[in-house]
Amino acid sequence: MKYIARILRYFAKLRFRMLKLATIKDIPTEQFEVLIKDFIAAGWKKTSTYDGIDAWIDYGKVILTRQGARLTLEWDNWTEGSIEGPIKVIEALAKEKNLKVTNEWRWSEHDK
Repeated sequence: MKYIARILRYFAKLRFRMLKLATIKDIPTEQFEVLIKDFIAAGWKKTSTYDGIDAWIDYGKVILTRQGARLTLEWDNWTEGSIEGPIKVIEALAKEKNLKVTNEWRWSEHDK
């Protein structure tokens, strides 16, 4: 089972690089909530929301789209918020909000 998880994460990372995505991680919860509202006010459309029994207690996820671009916003109560999307969109957001960009998939840190 351990090897299956590693293989799945490898393909997720490969997909991440091939699609030229970037991530902003460790966004404090309060700032993360404001960012979601700001995106929607700027014309991003909510196309999916995680609605499991633990939604926004242990984990939350929103997918936003605009003009063919897709952002995945995830939150958990351990690492707080993250935003994944096209490098250009993520870098512009990071510059505007003074956040740090990584070219790694959000869950990559769990491979060590």
